[in-house]
Amino acid sequence: MISSKHPIIAHGELYVKTITKKSGGGTPDIPHTYEVAKHRLTTDIDRIFQAIQEKQEVFLNEKIMCVRMEPKFEAKSYVPTQLSTDDGMNIVGGRKYSFTDNAEIKQDAKLYFLKTDDKGIRNLKETLTSGAKDNVEAWRNQIGSIHSLDLLKPEEKIMGFSEEWEKGTVEIVLHPIENEHDRMLELFYSTSKIPEKDTRVKTYKDGLTFISAKCSRVELDNIKRFNPLRAIHPLGKIDLSPVRMFSGESAPQLLSSNKKSSIIVGVFDGGVDETNSLLNGHVKETDCVPTTPTVHYLEHGTAVCGAVLHGNLVRKNKLGMLPVPCVSVASYRVFPVQDPDDLELYEIIDVIEQVVSSRPDISLYNLSFGPSGAIIDDSINRFTYVLDRLTYELHENARNPLFCVAVGNDGYLIEPLNRIQSPADMVNGLGVGAYSYQAGSKIRAPYSCVGCGREGAKVKPDLLDFGGSDEHPFVLVGLQQNSLVTGSGTSFASPCAINKLGKLMAKSENIVPHLGRTLLIHNAIFDEKISRQEQGYGFCPDEVDDVLFCDDKKVSVMYSGTLKPSQVVNLPIFAPNINRVKGMVNISWTITTIVAPYANDPDAYTNDCIMDVFIPHDAKFKFSKRNPETQELIGEKILNLCKADDVMEAKMLLDVGYKKSEMPVSRAAKYFWSEADLRSVDFKWDTVIKKHSSMRGSSLRNPVLTLQAIDRNDFNAPYIKYHVVISIEALNYTGSLYDAILQEYKNLVPIELRDVNRIMVNIS
Repeated sequence: MISSKHPIIAHGELYVKTITKKSGGGTPDIPHTYEVAKHRLTTDIDRIFQAIQEKQEVFLNEKIMCVRMEPKFEAKSYVPTQLSTDDGMNIVGGRKYSFTDNAEIKQDAKLYFLKTDDKGIRNLKETLTSGAKDNVEAWRNQIGSIHSLDLLKPEEKIMGFSEEWEKGTVEIVLHPIENEHDRMLELFYSTSKIPEKDTRVKTYKDGLTFISAKCSRVELDNIKRFNPLRAIHPLGKIDLSPVRMFSGESAPQLLSSNKKSSIIVGVFDGGVDETNSLLNGHVKETDCVPTTPTVHYLEHGTAVCGAVLHGNLVRKNKLGMLPVPCVSVASYRVFPVQDPDDLELYEIIDVIEQVVSSRPDISLYNLSFGPSGAIIDDSINRFTYVLDRLTYELHENARNPLFCVAVGNDGYLIEPLNRIQSPADMVNGLGVGAYSYQAGSKIRAPYSCVGCGREGAKVKPDLLDFGGSDEHPFVLVGLQQNSLVTGSGTSFASPCAINKLGKLMAKSENIVPHLGRTLLIHNAIFDEKISRQEQGYGFCPDEVDDVLFCDDKKVSVMYSGTLKPSQVVNLPIFAPNINRVKGMVNISWTITTIVAPYANDPDAYTNDCIMDVFIPHDAKFKFSKRNPETQELIGEKILNLCKADDVMEAKMLLDVGYKKSEMPVSRAAKYFWSEADLRSVDFKWDTVIKKHSSMRGSSLRNPVLTLQAIDRNDFNAPYIKYHVVISIEALNYTGSLYDAILQEYKNLVPIELRDVNRIMVNIS
């Protein structure tokens, strides 16, 4: 019997319940005794004073010093806040650092940047030597967990430069020095000897200053001892995917209509011929630069706009008719830039900031370009930061925009040069890689850049979509009338994915861009024969109907909502009588969040996150007993309180000193995981969570997914937005699981699918 197809179900958030949960977790041993740590840090401070007196660096009145933590002290609870004082000593960011320990083993740990002045440094030394805080436990613990105090080394500031590099465009990141900002820039120019005319400067309200500059080895050496310097890295040129004339039939025809879609995709690229018969009426161009369009850029922009509207035009010819697109395009021409040496694209980034802020009616954007060069973990590119910030910061009642970004075409290079490129490393967007075919099977296109991503989005690319190859090219709209061209590149995979997002939104008003992002990732097909670094979460579904429909035995439910910091909620996994099912039941879930970026600390780039815990059975609890003096575990047992015998045993255990767990038993339990394990294994602090679990039906009873909101960096967000898709598959379920869910949970409703004509407006 063939199972019926049904629309996926919406409004799972109506059944979300807030719960109270105690915090907990293991604490690493403090590595240094307080007295030893005090003496060592006092010596470190003397060295810093010596460096200031000898002018080993170029200093302002406000200095930046480093607080280097010991390994395993990277969690937010170990931020050395005790060092922050009212007299101007404040933490202004952080990053990772490495060192070799006494056993000649490389260790990774966290450092924090502390902004202060000479008085603040003297006061810190006085506090240590006088013993004024010796009786403060938090102070003693933080002092004992610090590895050292010092200045950032020149080689730690200079990132990603090859030995062959002699000159080029670089991006310079300066620390937040608000009180001396103008003086800092003046000193930067006099120290570096870089002419001001060869730079572009952008300072954000959090205090970070980004500078794009033409630079040589000489200027690099000049600036490396500039104390406010946080990082400097090289930036590559733009290399757009080329297109070739199609050596075959002429283009198909677009169905005549005086209507266009009200769902608009913003495309930043090289321009477009909006009179092209396959684009006419559905694309509106805006010139954002005063330069004259060139054929090279127009070909690329036209091809990208065509892919957004129509997808891949393979096997389409003059005998076929293309339907009216489900989206329309607002094309913003940003190439060629006015300054040919502006390789870091500050001119274009300025345009993007202005356009996105002024167009709340556009919530989907495509970027099929970026500066070449692999991302660097310890430095954030301005391009990435801007897109993440634009996604998060909104006008009132506006919708969070979604940026689809091509990950880059340097996948052929050796590791790590083949790593994804900015701004595809953004945490709030969709980084799209490319696939092609080999022997009839999908493969990562060899040119497509690979992961991993940065902290906050460690799985990158998010997914792969078709990008073409020489053997299986992407067929695109040509610049000439009635012409097709071919090409290959992540430039075309990204608009291919955004075309599907537009179709999802066109088919149901329940789907907003970031819920569409969640659906595509949730339904991406992971190939076990290919590494996660190559494919991310997998291959993008070919057809949107595969995303919008479920069947009698496999049901998907969507949830959207907000969480306050520290709030814990239960999302029910709707499955009436699931414990009666014989055999295995598969449950999968995908969670995406939209968070504020924190460029001051690439290791803590996401200000917020959601931690998930899967609880399969609401009546199974852990009973445990520990030695009251040593806390050593004496005994432990899991009991099912639905069973009379287990209830009796639970009473006996409680009588002899056992304690019942606060929450039902979870899978997998993460209560005592270290911060490092939570990040590397569970992807804590990432904006995407995708997991699955297979269990026997008898092991399930009222399963739930627990979500807990967490924030850091003293951000104090009012709330965190989330989207969740949960699927449950029970092939041996008696009857229709889909119908049973809707019958028992009356507030759940299938999404309303609409005819595409309902989103059409008149072509102006």
